[in-house]
Amino acid sequence: MRTYLRVRGGRAEEVAGEVVREQPLVVSVNGERFLTLLCSPIKMEALVVGYLWMEKVIASVEEIVDLEVSVVDGRAEVTLTRPVTLPTERILTSGCGGGITFRIDHRLFPRLESSLRVHPEQLALRMKDLFGAAVHYKTSRGIHGAALSDGEQLLIVAEDVGRHNAVDKVKGEALLAGIPTEDRVLLSTGRVSSEMLLKAARMGVPIVASRTSPTEMAVALAEQLNITVCGYVRPESLNLYAGRGLLVGEEVSAPRT
Repeated sequence: MRTYLRVRGGRAEEVAGEVVREQPLVVSVNGERFLTLLCSPIKMEALVVGYLWMEKVIASVEEIVDLEVSVVDGRAEVTLTRPVTLPTERILTSGCGGGITFRIDHRLFPRLESSLRVHPEQLALRMKDLFGAAVHYKTSRGIHGAALSDGEQLLIVAEDVGRHNAVDKVKGEALLAGIPTEDRVLLSTGRVSSEMLLKAARMGVPIVASRTSPTEMAVALAEQLNITVCGYVRPESLNLYAGRGLLVGEEVSAPRT
């Protein structure tokens, strides 16, 4: 809780309210320092597990012998069942906080094949559910949300100052809970950039829906990987940028340019 001034109509009023939290988290694997993530101190175990899986450091949670996260010290110590060579070619992403990824080559991801189809109304309702479940957004704003859905309900919800982190937390929590991510819908309150799209592909997610927009590169990747991308999801409208996973009376596909 912090005190700040709210300026409105030429008047200043002192108020107390929540300000979104952010802190560095130093991740070490088998005693070797890997990287530092800037994140919200929420579901940090899920963030670490999801990030390591996304970057192909681990293939499953069974490879983790021990995971100790200290919010106070800002450290995560991960011990694996086997020695690993950590990736070193870091790519600065287009994330709000300048996220880091190591694997951005779309050729590493197979083209998805899925029979999942959803109606626009389903995406609008699930996006509404996401905002309803985003407790930290309600108290402080300035934070992104992501969710995994089967189309009928939300299965996992995560929040973070970084939209990439929120998706990593979704995958990490899915791994820890034994929930498959294949043939699901990934919802995000933030922009769908190329690396966000590749995270969805890595998870086996055929439909990605956002409150805002995708980038041109994300749309091009979605076309190559057979992923449906919907943006600006609202109660009465949305934009379909790529894919055939949307039902509007009948199955429709986005125009290709």
